[in-house]
Amino acid sequence: MTIRIATFNVENLFSRFDFSGRAQREKRLVGHFAFDDERQFEMARMIFQAVHSDDMRQLTALALAETRADIVCLQEVDNQDALDVFYENYVRRVLRQSFAAATKGLGAEERNARATDFFYDYRYVLPGNDQRGINVAVMSRRDVSIRSWSAITYDFIRDLPLDWSKLAAVGEAPGKKVFRRDCLQVETSVDGAPLTLFICHLKSRQAYTPKGDPQQETLPVRLAEAHAIRRIIEQRFGKASKHANWAICGDFNDFYEIDGAPVEEHALGPLLGDGFAVNIMERRSADDRWTHYHPATDTHVQLDYILLSPALAAANPQAVPEVVRAGQAFRVPRLHDAPRYPRIGWDRPKASDHCPVAVELHVPGR
Repeated sequence: MTIRIATFNVENLFSRFDFSGRAQREKRLVGHFAFDDERQFEMARMIFQAVHSDDMRQLTALALAETRADIVCLQEVDNQDALDVFYENYVRRVLRQSFAAATKGLGAEERNARATDFFYDYRYVLPGNDQRGINVAVMSRRDVSIRSWSAITYDFIRDLPLDWSKLAAVGEAPGKKVFRRDCLQVETSVDGAPLTLFICHLKSRQAYTPKGDPQQETLPVRLAEAHAIRRIIEQRFGKASKHANWAICGDFNDFYEIDGAPVEEHALGPLLGDGFAVNIMERRSADDRWTHYHPATDTHVQLDYILLSPALAAANPQAVPEVVRAGQAFRVPRLHDAPRYPRIGWDRPKASDHCPVAVELHVPGR
């Protein structure tokens, strides 16, 4: 038996999402319209946000459903209520239609037996370290156990070769928490074979200072997070790390190549440098590994990863990740003629600024 796992940054799945930026609020702008009356502005803004959110979340649900995953690792989820509302009002509606078509003509008992192949009855969000509510989460069709690692500090990796001067320059210190969000550990089994997922969302590439270099300022933090993830896995499995069934899933906010050309500075060395984990996205062609388009630099890069343990990668030599791109905006250059979901816009609405990544895996027994 196999299992499908996916990772998806759903972009601001907030229960209190404020779409308008600071400039729009200061000028009382909603779209292209300005309001003199503050109460009218707030009412119009709320209506605008509600309509935008409804359009976007229908598209997000379509992209998520297209992964056909048994377990979906999510990033940028506000809280449990936000996830449950999204699931019940959007995802479940898409799945319910697919379920009805697949089980048409079956009896009630057979339909109930098939339900676990469609619906995500297990959904978890734990509060992480980001005060804005940018948390990691999991949706699963099977029971799972979870553990948060959000509480660990730099003391956890104090003995590792970190650049403490660069970390100190951006306010990081030994007693401070390592993860900007969390590393959520998810345990399950497939036909009795254990499988552990580590869901992560590493530090964004947003500079700490107004005119700072985003990459140079944030790289040391992501590097520390990557070291911490590796140590968590090594402590979990000990000397058997390379032989255990685990995967690291999430938005790493970093990349080590662009269309196969190496990038000199990145934070993924602790996870990939010595073969600790395997990026099976490399089984796709070099120009087709991207999961995110960055318009400011006109680059297509992989920010979203499913890294496999050496044992899990070896057990699945033919497994190639699928990238769902039908929810991307029309402005993405490489998708000029590609099919999209209904109502996708030039910039918005869209499913997310990230593409979901999914893969089907055989989990070997010990």
